[in-house]
Amino acid sequence: MTQDHRDKRYYFETDHQITDYLLNGSADAEMLASDPAYAYQSSVRFRHAVVGALLVLTLFAVLFASGDAVRLVQLGPRFVARAAAAVLAFPHYPIAITILPLLGGPLAAELGKRRSEQSRDTLLLVTYVISLLMIVSMAPQVFAGAVETSIPGVLSFGLHFRVDILSYIMVLTSGLLWFVVGIYARDYMMTEHHRDRFAMFLSITYAGVLGTVMAADVLTMFLFFELMTFASYLLVAHNESSDSIVAGSSYIYMGVVGGLSVLVGIVLMQFYTAKLDFVLLAQELREAGAVQYVIATLFVLGFGLKAGMMPLHIWLPKAHPVAPTPASALLSGLMIKTGTYGILRVMTSFFMPDFRFAATRDDVLWAISHNEGTILIWIGIATMAIGVVLALQQASMKKMLAYHSISQMGYIIMGIGVASYLGYIGAMGFAGSVYHTVNHALFKSLLFMVVGVLYLSTGETNMYRLGGLWRRMPFTALVCLVAALGITGMPGFNGYASKTILHHAIDEAWQYGHHSFRTAETLFTLVSAGTVCSFIKLYYYAFIRSPKHGEVHVSASHLGAGSLQIALGVLAVLIAAVGAFPSFMLDTFIIPAARTFNYDPVFIDRYLVGLQFFTRQDLWNSTVAYLIGTLLFVTGVRFGLFHLHAPAWLTFENVLYRPLYRSIRKTADALTYNYEHKTNAADVYIYAAVLVAALGLLMLGVPR
Repeated sequence: MTQDHRDKRYYFETDHQITDYLLNGSADAEMLASDPAYAYQSSVRFRHAVVGALLVLTLFAVLFASGDAVRLVQLGPRFVARAAAAVLAFPHYPIAITILPLLGGPLAAELGKRRSEQSRDTLLLVTYVISLLMIVSMAPQVFAGAVETSIPGVLSFGLHFRVDILSYIMVLTSGLLWFVVGIYARDYMMTEHHRDRFAMFLSITYAGVLGTVMAADVLTMFLFFELMTFASYLLVAHNESSDSIVAGSSYIYMGVVGGLSVLVGIVLMQFYTAKLDFVLLAQELREAGAVQYVIATLFVLGFGLKAGMMPLHIWLPKAHPVAPTPASALLSGLMIKTGTYGILRVMTSFFMPDFRFAATRDDVLWAISHNEGTILIWIGIATMAIGVVLALQQASMKKMLAYHSISQMGYIIMGIGVASYLGYIGAMGFAGSVYHTVNHALFKSLLFMVVGVLYLSTGETNMYRLGGLWRRMPFTALVCLVAALGITGMPGFNGYASKTILHHAIDEAWQYGHHSFRTAETLFTLVSAGTVCSFIKLYYYAFIRSPKHGEVHVSASHLGAGSLQIALGVLAVLIAAVGAFPSFMLDTFIIPAARTFNYDPVFIDRYLVGLQFFTRQDLWNSTVAYLIGTLLFVTGVRFGLFHLHAPAWLTFENVLYRPLYRSIRKTADALTYNYEHKTNAADVYIYAAVLVAALGLLMLGVPR
């Protein structure tokens, strides 16, 4: 929020009362501001709708998971069985799932302007629930093979969708998280202007994410990737403050650069292979020689920029502190994952050889995957380490979480790197990166939502100005602890499972590959310790330590904000459930996904199937990270190390990007200066030449 909003930010005088200061002129704004009872009833109705939706989704998921859905349908009337069969066999789910939020968002925004905010929020909730139900209904088709459909004629290539198990994991995570954050956003966004606009672009961004992860070819992925980028710009710059505009500009400029990088890679792919589908193309690309490395680099840079990969991360720490918390939760929880998903999808299709031509890890067709994997491992390690070091220096909780998002993306990129580097036996890296993608979506979204609740209740995001909040906000303290234990890898919580697999993966990289990856494995442990230190620091300063500047004022109204607590509770339960049953996710989704790619089935059966998470060695690795992290925290507090900062000039932006921009600008000016007046004088000839060329092409295209 802007500084003006922080100064004038409302506090409810009575529970659930809403002032009209931040309401944006919707039809029920006056009623909400003047009648606390109406505001209370509106909030209660929304909570009842949320609870009903959760019960429906839970029942739906349980029936599908147990297989009882089919038996129940068979017991009913014949027309019910036929309708259910038609629903489960519907062939165009990817199109319907993508179009629903694309239409629902603008419709909800218009409804909010013409009728009421309650109507808008209810329609959005219905949109997200139906979307999630369709995603769950698609599961039988996905596990039976894949769901494929298309919209022909778009840009002459058409839009093509294919949902396999890997993309289904991303779609299911997206649908679930968007639904939960949508519940959270209803109460949170009461502190913001332009809520109708926010609701619309939040839904459009959702459509962009869904289209990106369900794309069957890289062109379709690119189009939805760009839709997501431009729609989410309005989420980053929502507050319209100077900081928001600067952050939004940085986000969109870097997004455009990333999109152009992907687009150039697409053009080269089309030129050298005449294929854009996500199929195994290592054989064809090998004939392109060195160009295959150019194509791989363009895709990694383009998607890596969205993922916050070092040194392309500079937009991310600017965007999170200024974006509304629901946007931050989704930006970190899901949108940056489209970048790592893009890298993973490219590396497991374009640069993975067909098993018919390369059935062993030593085949020459694995060469580019091996070389690119080496680079990705070290980029991932650097991203992990630099991100956690910068996070430890932050006082702002949102900025700290932003740098931890960068660091956690490093874990995923490292896993993708191991999968590519080991090639035929790289299934452990694949499994770890996919598992951590899901886990990070859960605990990082929850952490941002917790910080949002702290801000609503105290008006503060600086952790050093807080303290002792566990007494006033016990539920928030509890769910924050669950999320912190998840991200730090405590046994029994979700992050432990994926970090254990990733630790096994980097261990395999030095056992089966180069000895230098032993150093990478050591750095992995140190970064994990840094993460532990960072979240001990956050929890200590926000909840445990007695405040140094007097009692922190807490708005009593938000202590019982039901929609906020429901959203926080759902994610906390999921984090604990995944941690308590780590094999469920691995056996149900990730191993079947790995079997669809050219990974050694013998290796999968030996090392992934029946993987034991709670071995003595794995528990010891976690203990070491916690011991080192605790020691770092005590040392940092004792000697004031957390308040040390690098010089203002020593940033990636000042050291790398500004000099690069100046050199490009200087070179461009030098090249164009001498010819500028000639070009201006010859404009008419240029236009004439373009016109003649266009006419000539048209004449050649006319049938005789």
